[in-house]
Amino acid sequence: MTQLSHEIHTSERKSFKGCRLRWQWHFQEGWTPQGMAPPLEFGIAYHKGMETLYEPTTWHLDKEVVGELAVKTFVDECNKQRATYLQNVDQPSLEPAIQDEYDERVELGKGMLRYYYREQLPKHPEQFKPIKVEIPFEVPILHPDTGQPLMCKCRRCWDLFNLNARTKGTELTFKDEIDWPGLPVTYAGRIDALGEDSAGDYWIIDWKTARQLSSDEEFLELDDQIGSYVWALRKVLGLPVRGFIYHEQKKGFPQAPKENANIRKGCRYSVSKNQDTDFQTYLAFIRENDPEALRRRHYDEFLTWLRDDGPKFFQRFQIMKTDTQLDNIGIDIGNEALDMIDPNLRIYRNSGRFGCKFCGFRQPCLGKNRGEDYTYTLKTLFKQEPPYWYRQVRGASTESKGGE
Repeated sequence: MTQLSHEIHTSERKSFKGCRLRWQWHFQEGWTPQGMAPPLEFGIAYHKGMETLYEPTTWHLDKEVVGELAVKTFVDECNKQRATYLQNVDQPSLEPAIQDEYDERVELGKGMLRYYYREQLPKHPEQFKPIKVEIPFEVPILHPDTGQPLMCKCRRCWDLFNLNARTKGTELTFKDEIDWPGLPVTYAGRIDALGEDSAGDYWIIDWKTARQLSSDEEFLELDDQIGSYVWALRKVLGLPVRGFIYHEQKKGFPQAPKENANIRKGCRYSVSKNQDTDFQTYLAFIRENDPEALRRRHYDEFLTWLRDDGPKFFQRFQIMKTDTQLDNIGIDIGNEALDMIDPNLRIYRNSGRFGCKFCGFRQPCLGKNRGEDYTYTLKTLFKQEPPYWYRQVRGASTESKGGE
């Protein structure tokens, strides 16, 4: 019989700790807000490009060649997503406004990839070689007190087990359910890349894009996702993983400044601090296109700001994890899993000004709190899909969004 399990992912852990009602609706009952997916999931396409750039079999080749292959992979994924979107909405083409936005995002991704492999890789050559990209994993979760594998006998696990048995032509009885030991509770995820340093140690590499880069790395010490991935590979699978490398890239890249409609304070080109540019790019452009104003020092103040405090477009943090830290992560995951599979678990809202503001379940939650028929809201504004544990039987990925 196919190996079956009660999978837990980082996204579910975060949802469970954030609000149990939202967790119940989304992860247990399968409700998802209605609405067509956008024509471009930028993060998925960006990751596809990075996978090509870090492909181990081509890592030794000229970075300009591999880099342009990465750009092509990104564009191909964008076009694939657009084609799927048009098919779903039954339209021959995107509306002009949506097409413009799509084109801007494509150019953004191409510029980000080229900036990284042309500008950053030569300055910061990797101290590791990539071993593999896009790595799925699934490991057992142990009871934090006994150290034994957790087993789950919840209704969804029995339904999954029973469904799988029927596909094999087996009829299960009530007695089978009583004697059934349950399904193993597992922790699953997908790693962007795995690299090996000169000492033979492994490092998990995680690619992230953001509107603004993080101010420091302290938040990574308690990060739910990457720390748990190190735990899974080192403490459970026994791989010599020292820690993780957090690769963060701004959703932007250095560009030449825009020309002002009129000369401002002797400057022909914009000195706005909101533009995507850096010291080298800006200075080179001004030298060529407005040399007299540069000579007269009209750009000095802005250039000084760019040099000292200008926007950053890329940064990387390397975080090591000790055995004690990983042991504590394993205990946390075990305790959370125990709560999730507890048949007597209490479900309640975790209301808050900031947590609720952007929640996709805001409307039914407000209705439930007011005593209204919130189920009508769920049935009309949401769709109910089989959760990932059910789709797994049919071989579908548990992470349709390309990572947690």
